[in-house]
Amino acid sequence: MTGGSGFGDPNWHRIQFLAVSLPGDYVELRGLNGSLERPRGIPENVGDDDFDYEGFDVVTTRKTTGLPVDLGAGAVRYEEGYHLGYPHQDLGGREFVHRWGPHVSALRSWTVARFFQLWAEADLHSAPYRPQQLLLFLDVGIGVRF
Repeated sequence: MTGGSGFGDPNWHRIQFLAVSLPGDYVELRGLNGSLERPRGIPENVGDDDFDYEGFDVVTTRKTTGLPVDLGAGAVRYEEGYHLGYPHQDLGGREFVHRWGPHVSALRSWTVARFFQLWAEADLHSAPYRPQQLLLFLDVGIGVRF
């Protein structure tokens, strides 16, 4: 499976999140939103080539665990689009099915110039699509920290 050729390609993985650190910076709460357009390599009989999700996770920081990475676990709601009447007939139009599934991550960030962060993250998703799908993303990015 491929997520496209990278930054700038319409098929690349996009992830956005808003994180709030609790006092002491031992635990972080995050809201997640992501999308991946999958042009090839998806299982047969999957109704949608998009992998869209939104949800939340709780991140235990390096300060708490002593590990070189932060660890997160949470739940995300996956959206799968089908044509109306799928799979037996096409009635025109679309309908969306939403299912919740688990998500875990390992991430690391580095502060740059006081308010900016470089970050890298590996996310493992168990999407309850039919058939079940397990996806691993490796994301890098730039963020703002207040």
